[in-house]
Amino acid sequence: MKVMFDTNIYISYIRNGSHKEELERRGTVKYLSGIVLMELYAGAKSREAERFLDRNLSAYVSTGRVITTRREHYVDIGRFISELPGQYGTLIQRAAFLNDVFIAFMALSVGATLYTEDRGHFEIIRNRLPSVKIEFLCPV
Repeated sequence: MKVMFDTNIYISYIRNGSHKEELERRGTVKYLSGIVLMELYAGAKSREAERFLDRNLSAYVSTGRVITTRREHYVDIGRFISELPGQYGTLIQRAAFLNDVFIAFMALSVGATLYTEDRGHFEIIRNRLPSVKIEFLCPV
């Protein structure tokens, strides 16, 4: 089974060990979205935090399982955003929502189930992109 984790899953794990079972589950092939990688390093406010990320994310890099955006993704994501109903106009302007759209498309591109705590953004995304597999975990 292929899996990918949203940024909030890693943050909860780093802060208090939450979601350890999902993150360490055997029999899964884990992928990392380049967007999640960026968000994690953006939130690392100390050299110690960066070293932690270096140690814990290096396996994704060394095995080629960091998923980046390809040219065709930009077209698909642009169409997805343009087709969102007007009620989401202000949401579209927020980087956090746009990053989540990218993360969902990256999971879809490798056929991975995406684990997240963010029901708000990802319910909207899943309603408009039903082929993406999303599992919601309880935030802590």
